[in-house]
Parts: sequence; structure tokens; C-alpha cells
Amino acid sequence: MNCDLMVGANVDVVNATSKEVYGQLYPQYFTGSQPFDVEQVTFTVSWDVKKAPVFDLTPPAQSEAALRSRLTEGPAAGGMAEGELAEHVAALRDSLDGSTFQVRLNLVHVKVDSGDGNPAEEDIAVTVQVQAVTSQTGLFSLNPLGATADAPSRVDKIFLDKVVLPNVLDQSRKVLSGITLPAPQMPGLSLSTPVPVIQPQRAVAALNLAEHGIPKPPFPDSWPESPFFAVLGRDAVEQIARMATAYLEGKTFHAGDHKDFLGSSGYYKADITIHHVRCEVVWDDVPTVRVRTSVSGSGSAGINWLWGGSTDAFFDLHLEPDPTVTLTLAMSGTTLKATAVEVSSFDLKLVPTRGDIVSVIVSWVVDALSSTFGGIVGSALRGVEFPVGNFPAIPVDVEPVHLDVTPTDLTLARFGDALALQGTVTVTKR
Repeated sequence: MNCDLMVGANVDVVNATSKEVYGQLYPQYFTGSQPFDVEQVTFTVSWDVKKAPVFDLTPPAQSEAALRSRLTEGPAAGGMAEGELAEHVAALRDSLDGSTFQVRLNLVHVKVDSGDGNPAEEDIAVTVQVQAVTSQTGLFSLNPLGATADAPSRVDKIFLDKVVLPNVLDQSRKVLSGITLPAPQMPGLSLSTPVPVIQPQRAVAALNLAEHGIPKPPFPDSWPESPFFAVLGRDAVEQIARMATAYLEGKTFHAGDHKDFLGSSGYYKADITIHHVRCEVVWDDVPTVRVRTSVSGSGSAGINWLWGGSTDAFFDLHLEPDPTVTLTLAMSGTTLKATAVEVSSFDLKLVPTRGDIVSVIVSWVVDALSSTFGGIVGSALRGVEFPVGNFPAIPVDVEPVHLDVTPTDLTLARFGDALALQGTVTVTKR
């Protein structure tokens, strides 16, 4: 995979949202009328979008002629030499490739009435060209570029070109401007500016870890089949795992106990520290995480004799070899959880630094500390959770409609050389 994180949705999600928005905005939007004069005759031109817009997320072909016309029509006509025009056409193609798509208004009823009792009426289809762009704040916004209509048979084309299409384009801008796609956030990770990637019937946001720069093509041409997905590359998963286990570094525990021995009282106490935490993702069929740590400490042990007085000693301790905890990954809501399934075996090495531990309590101290260490290592890692980030609800705010499109029912699976979170979405009123 050519980037560290890709978050996307298929066209069914987009069109389900479009249908909901249309149902709540119609007829406040998607309809209208306007007077228009032709040869001193005033016509009333009305339009009515009778079906919800359908998004076609197939990137349209950008022909050389169409690109040139964008740069040479209107005020720009004749303003560039051929060499300069060729450079601008190439730059425009680069800016549009992979970020544009079409919205189809498949049933637009157009009526042109001159007041003579014989209006011209026709159902036509309108196609709006849209580009997904990234703002300076990292939000995606949808920018309609132009609108075209199927060739009419009963309505004169001038009414489409001068009235219907400009108004449909203007209303499309108002509706689509209310849809912004927040960039996903990964706790503890610094991510690049997202890049929109329009693939056949999927809209995707591509991001990198900040140190890898902004993602560049080529992008994958196959995706998970679920309505919503997030695909995390190896570097992203490993950095998430490192961030999720970083809290263990320097974590200190206290251990101690007392026990009677033939009327005398033995004791031990120790301060134990986890350090040099190393995290590795193992890419099996279901990726697992291995966390290796060094564990060391120091303490004292001794015995208070029945007849009075005490014998005390001091020691350093460590585990050998470094313990390794293996964790499996699974989704819980929008949280990637890690569950400890195995802790490697290790031995406790206790080295006296001053005095000698009385032999009657040596095995008790070693056994107790070994058990304590096992418990500490297990409990410290058993509850690790990997917050994979906030896949925020996509807000739709076009007065008076306020909706949230929220990922839900996420599951975890291997996807090629990446990790895929897959699920559905819900559309709710806010």
C-alpha cells in the first residue's frame, strides 16, 4: 500500500445519505422558477428535481479538448500562448485526476411557459461534475464544477443553458457546501493532509504519517467490500501499537509481604520498574502484537527474631530473559482492543548487594517475588487498548437539515499487507 491510512465509503453509503438529504430538503431546494426574456417575449422557466441525486463515483475521463476549453473560454480567451496553455492543461489534469466524480439528477421536470396556454414540458437528466478538494484545515469539501443536460427534444436548449443548468448548479453548490468530511484523527499520531481519491464507486481519503509526507499515486485499485472501511498500513499499525504501550515505560510497582517462621516474622519489600519497552506487530493471518520489556528493581528482606533483634539484607533483581507478552487484536465499537493471550516464561534473578538473606526465608522471598512479577507483567499488559482513532461522523448541515453519518459495527481483518477495519454506517438526525 502506497500510504499509511485510507478511510473510505462505497457509493451505496453516499447515495443512502443523498436520499435522506433530498427527502428532507425537497421542495425547499431542488425546485424553482425564473422569468427569462427571448426576443421581447417573457417566459417562465421552472424546474423540479423529482428524484434524489445519484452519485456516480467513477472518475470521468478528462479529454484534452474539455480541459483546453476550461482555460480558453470567456475572459481567458486568447490570453495564453500554446506552450503556456499546454503547461496549464497538464496542471489542470493533475489537479482533477482522481478527485472528480459525477452527480446524476435523473429526473428533472422542466416547464417553459410563455402564457399562451401551450407550455413546453419535458423530463431531462442533468449531470453535475464535482471535485473533492482539501481545505487548509484538512477538511474535504465538495465543489461542483459544471452541469450538462441530455439533449432536449421539446424544450429549447437556450432555456436549459441560460436558466435551468445555472440554477441547478447554484443549488448543488449550496447543498454540497453543507457536507464536509472531517479528516480522521489517530491519538498520538501526527498525520499528513488528506488527499481525496475517487475510485470506481468508492470515495477514499488517503493519509500518511506526517514523516512520510503527503500521499502520492499510484493508489490501490482494490478495496474492502464493506460500506465503510479504514485500511491501515504496517507503519501505522506498528506506531499505534507503540503509542498504546508507551505508558508502560518507567511504570513502577511496589511489592511486599510478611510471614511467620517458627515464631519469628519474615518480610520482604521491593520496588519494581518496567523499562525498555519494545513493540512488534506480527503479520499472521490475524495480526498479533508482541510487547517485550525489561523488568528490574531493588529491595530488602529479613527476619525479626522471636528472641529479639533482626537480620536484614538488600538486593537487586531482574527478570531473565526479558518477558514477552503476546496480544491478539479485535474491534470493540470503534476501539481496537488488545488481549494478552500468552506471557513468555522467565526466571527471577536476585543478587544481594549488602548482607545475606537468611536461608530460612530465601525460597519464600524468591517464590513470592516470582509470582508477584508474573502478576505485574500480566496485569500491566492484559488491559492494553489500542485506540485506533476517531472516525468522526460526517456532518451534513444544510438548513434546516442536520444529519450525522456515523461508522458502526466495525470488524477487524487482514487485507493484503494491511489491516482493515470494516463496517456500515448509520444516518441520524442531529
